[in-house]
Amino acid sequence: MGKAVVISGTPGTGKTSVALKLSKLLKAKYLNLSDLAIRKGLIKGEDIERETFVIDEGRVTEVVATLIKLSDGTVVIDSHYGELIPDYLVLKIFVLRTHPAELLKRLRRKGYPDAKIRENLEAELTGVCVNNALSLHPQSKVCEVDTTSLSIEEVAERIVDILEGRKECVVGIDWLSSEIPSDVLSFILSGQNPD
Repeated sequence: MGKAVVISGTPGTGKTSVALKLSKLLKAKYLNLSDLAIRKGLIKGEDIERETFVIDEGRVTEVVATLIKLSDGTVVIDSHYGELIPDYLVLKIFVLRTHPAELLKRLRRKGYPDAKIRENLEAELTGVCVNNALSLHPQSKVCEVDTTSLSIEEVAERIVDILEGRKECVVGIDWLSSEIPSDVLSFILSGQNPD
């Protein structure tokens, strides 16, 4: 029986803040996979161009599975690669989604370099995190939550409502069919190399 509630999503969608709030609401253990990978030395190397570490996915999966199994109750996992959690340990995966125009503002406020912002906007536009989750877990375990205009508390409460059956778990956010401001599209395309 699964006991991990995974909070996934593109950087800037509110994963860490929501996961911390949710862990308090559920009286659950909080676990950040990136911090764990660094702390336990589960890093293969560094991607200098992308300004990120390359984790050892197999070892991260082993360590996290052991921690979840040893935990007395629910574990809230915070990670944009939460799909690494073995399916039998997952209760639900919540992929936080944010409209690209709002995500651009959030990532700029955080001081991300333009190249990293573009990469994350493209990932959000195309639903990379939800597609990764769906590739390894049944749709019944994967839920999307639009965080664009919700507070951290509202997102966490919505997740609790889904876990407790008061709201439906759904997948279906499609930013590509929504209106994307021309300045956001221009920003994303400005980093593209013409063929």
